[in-house]
This record gives sequence, C-alpha cells and structure tokens, in this order.
Amino acid sequence: MPSVLGVDVGGTKTAVGPVNEEGTRLAAPLVEPTRTRDRRAFLGGLLSTLRRAMFEFAEHDPMAVGVACAGNIDSETGVVFSARHLPLADFPLASYLEEALRLPVYVDNDVNAAICAEVVSGVAQGLAEVVMLTLGTGVGGGLWLGGRLYRGASGGAGELGHMVVRAGGLPCACGGHGCLEVYASGRALVRYAATRAGDPVSDPQGVLAGLQEAGRLTGPEVTRLAAQGYPGALEAVGELSRWLGVGLINITDIFDPEMIVVGGGVAEAGELLLEPARELVRRHALPPGRDRVRIESARLGNEAGLVGAALEAWRRAG
Repeated sequence: MPSVLGVDVGGTKTAVGPVNEEGTRLAAPLVEPTRTRDRRAFLGGLLSTLRRAMFEFAEHDPMAVGVACAGNIDSETGVVFSARHLPLADFPLASYLEEALRLPVYVDNDVNAAICAEVVSGVAQGLAEVVMLTLGTGVGGGLWLGGRLYRGASGGAGELGHMVVRAGGLPCACGGHGCLEVYASGRALVRYAATRAGDPVSDPQGVLAGLQEAGRLTGPEVTRLAAQGYPGALEAVGELSRWLGVGLINITDIFDPEMIVVGGGVAEAGELLLEPARELVRRHALPPGRDRVRIESARLGNEAGLVGAALEAWRRAG
C-alpha cells in the first residue's frame, strides 16, 4: 500500500516517517540531528536522512514527500522565505528536493502542518476555531479559523512566537525585543534552570550545576528533573509557564478559540506547564472566551508536524 513520507524539520532534529491517506503513522519515525551550521551542511544532512528513510520504509512504497519546516514559507511553490533557526532564507526547498529524490515534494510551515493533523486526527478533531502554539527551539503558531487553515494575505500568518509579551525585553532572533519566543521556548527553559544552578535552595544537590558544567543542561533534562520534583527544575518550568500564560491570554482575547493546542518538546512537561498557565487565563483573559477555551496538549505530540505534512502531500498529490 502506498504512503507519503512525512518530514518534520526542526532546529535540532529531523523526523521522517511513512503516513497513509487517513493520517495513520505506519512505522516509528527515523530521527536524526538537523545540521544547521550552514546551508550546504543542512541540505546534505537532510538529503542523507531522506534517502535513508526511503530505504528503511521501502516496503510502504513512498510516492511523495511532505515537509513541515519552521519558517515563513510559500506553500504553493515550496520556497522558504525566512527561517530563523535554519539556513534557508529565500531557498526553493521543494524543487531542490524533488530534483534530488525524483519524487513530488510539498513544503509547508511546521505549525500549519501540525494544527491540520490535530484537527483531522488529534486533540482538536472536528473543531472549527483552533489556535496552536508549539514550544521548541523557537515558538511557532498556527491558526485554524472558520474550519480552515488561515494563512493571511501573504502566507505568513500565525507567527505567535513573535508577539511582544515584555516591552523592551530581551533581544529575539527576529530582531525585536521581548517576544514570547524569548521567554517560552526550550532555550528559555534552559536559561531559567541555569540561573538556579548552584543555588543552595533551588539546586540543593548540585544537579543543575553539574549538568551545566558538563554541557548537558538541556530542555529535556530540565523537564525530566521537574517531573521528579527537583526544586530548581520545577521553578524553571513554573517561570516559563507564567510567560506562556501571558501568551495564552493574548491568544484567547484576540481569537476567542474553542481550543488552544500546545505542542513541541517543551510541552512534554505536561500539566506542570499547562495548569498554571490555564489559571492565568482564567484569572486575566476576558469573558466569555476565558470561560470557554480549552487549553490542551497536542495529542500527536512531536509527530504532529510529520503527520500534517504528509496529509497535505496526500491532498495535493491527489
């Protein structure tokens, strides 16, 4: 039975897996690091990962490739206009991959792909008014409004990570200051934990300091420690949750959605992250939106972008 290879290209890792026409993943994805040193390294690494995936998933007969990629993308042409965490500015990614792989390739923004997957087969199935926020290397957003994907006038709608939550705040990779991405991303979580490393109250056993010294203080490590109840890690997740709550208040007041779906690697902190943010929405967002909106973790997890990219490729391949 034919499949489409769904590809989720992030700032730290790339995942590839076969998906059928109903959005069912047919095998566990292949996951490899994303090479972001420069464009040549990035493209070489991506092609190597895709060729390995085509070999590993040959039994599923891949007939096309759907790529979910962080950045501002023309989904019709597959040109990546800008990508803050990838070396792809003004690059025709779809045509480049088509020539190399000899398969049809469709490219879309990663969160646009993810929200489509969550609406089709995930936590927001059947809903008409949904906003998605993904917390990873950066912070991305997607808008499903009036029962369809909302792209805006030029295809760049949904850059929710660059709403300003603190005027005059820390600098962001976009060139602005005080963006949500600076305060609610995986990098922010590591920063919050690092400020507590070595503190006798927050880091009583020196675990954070040890990880920092070894160069192993990462978002997943902080999340793991928080789940175990380690004080400094819990405080770091709590600090990020408060900034996430500010973003969710803005989203609730602007879009009045039925649901806000929170995904990405940072969201693996689960209710430690989401419940304090929900409480801020309940206290500070405007009625009636605050009383109706549901704030949920992405059901498809880190594979939502992969599945959504494949579904879009199925749709467009006809």
